Amino acid sequence: MVATLHSLRKSPGEDDEYTWKSYLTERNEQKKLIGMARATSDHAFNATIWDVLVDPSYQGQGLGKALVEKTIRALLQRDIGNITLFADSQVVEFYRNLGFEPDPEGIKGMFWHPRY
Repeated sequence: MVATLHSLRKSPGEDDEYTWKSYLTERNEQKKLIGMARATSDHAFNATIWDVLVDPSYQGQGLGKALVEKTIRALLQRDIGNITLFADSQVVEFYRNLGFEPDPEGIKGMFWHPRY
C-alpha cells in the first residue's frame, strides 16, 4: 500500500479560515480517501485536534500517527504551541505516545506542548 500524505491546508470550498485538515489518499487512479485529521485554531496560541480518522482496513500501519505528527508540525510552523484534543479511554495511549498528556483534572482532554 502506498499512501500520499497531503499537506495541512484549508479545506477546499470552506470559508472557515480557522479549520485546517490534513488527509491521506491511496495512490491509485481513484485517489480513495483513507484518512484525515481536522484541527481548529485561533491563529494566535491555541489549537484543538477534533478528528483523526483512518479507514479500518488501513489501520495499524502508522497512518494515524503520521496525520497527527503532520498536524502538529503545521501548527508549530504557525507558532501555535498549545494543542489540545479529547480522547476516549481506548486511544489515550496512542496520543500519549505522540507526546500528549492527560488532563490532570481527569477530564477527557489531553494536552501537547513542546519538550524543550
